[in-house]
Amino acid sequence: MARTVTTLTRLLDICSLFDDDHRVQVAFTFAERERAVFAAGLEQFLSSLEAVVLPWEQAVRTRFDLAVAASENDALDRLDCPVLLVPHGIGHQKYYPGSTTVSGLNPDRLRGEHVRVGLSHANQLGRLEPEVAARAVVIGDPCHDRMLVSAHRVPRFRRALGAGARRHVVLASTWGPQSLLGANPLLPQRFLSELPLDDYQVSLVLHPGVWSAHSPHQVRANLATAIRGGLTVIPPQHGWQAAILAAELVVADCGSMPLYATAAQVPVLLGSPVADTVVPGSPLANLVAAAPRLDDSPLPAQLDHAIAGGPVADVAGQAVEYAGKCAEILRPLLYELLDLDAPAWPAVFPPIADPVPERQPVAAFRVGVTPDGRTVARFPAAVPGRPLPGQHVVAHGELATLSELEGADVVYREAAGDFASWATETAHHRPHARLIAEIAPDVCRVWTDGQVVELPTEPGADPLIAVSRAHWRTVRRLPLTDQLPNHSL
Repeated sequence: MARTVTTLTRLLDICSLFDDDHRVQVAFTFAERERAVFAAGLEQFLSSLEAVVLPWEQAVRTRFDLAVAASENDALDRLDCPVLLVPHGIGHQKYYPGSTTVSGLNPDRLRGEHVRVGLSHANQLGRLEPEVAARAVVIGDPCHDRMLVSAHRVPRFRRALGAGARRHVVLASTWGPQSLLGANPLLPQRFLSELPLDDYQVSLVLHPGVWSAHSPHQVRANLATAIRGGLTVIPPQHGWQAAILAAELVVADCGSMPLYATAAQVPVLLGSPVADTVVPGSPLANLVAAAPRLDDSPLPAQLDHAIAGGPVADVAGQAVEYAGKCAEILRPLLYELLDLDAPAWPAVFPPIADPVPERQPVAAFRVGVTPDGRTVARFPAAVPGRPLPGQHVVAHGELATLSELEGADVVYREAAGDFASWATETAHHRPHARLIAEIAPDVCRVWTDGQVVELPTEPGADPLIAVSRAHWRTVRRLPLTDQLPNHSL
């Protein structure tokens, strides 16, 4: 019983336990006329699965052997079969807005002898009425366990995300005005303006409800400058778990992400106000109280401190019991409810698939060079930032915006044919550019004063760094290929 993209991703984790069993047919349904607030995108996601999807009214008239739901807001009472209700987050950490009812545990919607309630930890039993607690079972958390069995894939995830040797920082935002981006919509721009592109990759994970409520078009429009500045965006269906696993640090709010990150041994930095929906005494409340807080001081030092501090201890175990054992516990329960013998092969969750990030290449850089000419720091020109020593702009001759090109000190392209002719024409149209450059892997050449000069590059380094060092030398009227002086000029 799918209600939102969030619940469907959890249901898919559970459905994987039926893989290879030809006795079990899985069908999906959702209530078309009683749609959730965050239901947008659900039909497209279901369509992409190429699965059987039944209209709701047909589903409730059809006799099934088992129904699995990840939201108590589905009409569980209309189903004439056993129902297993599981959480769609990491346990039950928050109230419904404006109430004291714990999200996922509304007693009015858990009634009925046919409804079994799956919990991630036994400490949640006390939040249930006795009659409901008698039908509850502690199963752990399938999403948490899929992350556990995917930890060995982190190098692969980092390659898919394009992180390379850089520190990978994930901004993880839930929905609502007290969320990370709800409280500070320009936070991605701040991170891009303060963190050098060659040292950090910044990725953004948004709760599926944000995509649903605002539309993917509006989300991308709101992030347009940050995306042009190198922000990697993780779509809601593909990759948030991989992004969290591949992070050195997660900057989060009071959603589920910081708990999943902590369980994966990834440090967390709290970047939003403490939401008034957090249940006091819950694992999330304990994490929020212990995690370091983001402030207005320079980001690199804050991130270094948070990473060095490591993950908050003794919190993940409060949220998920039987870590790594969920499949072993859950599959026998599913087959018991189906009145079938469980398969003989081991019960395991599949590892997480590769992320499918959305990103654009940075087409213009705001570059600083230290007074000795040795250290180059690059930031996206699209995002305003503090002045840099030796600042100049390096812009791609075709991909940068016109305003970036008109203010560029260096114009470049990828190697393609007659460089001297292209450089001569570019210099005519961009007379303010001191250098015209052409790059390829481990190759860099510049055109200046009618001369083409081959520049040495460092193996594996972006050749544009050599171009910026050449620009520093050009400003000081130094030969482009000589050794750097031992003193500042």
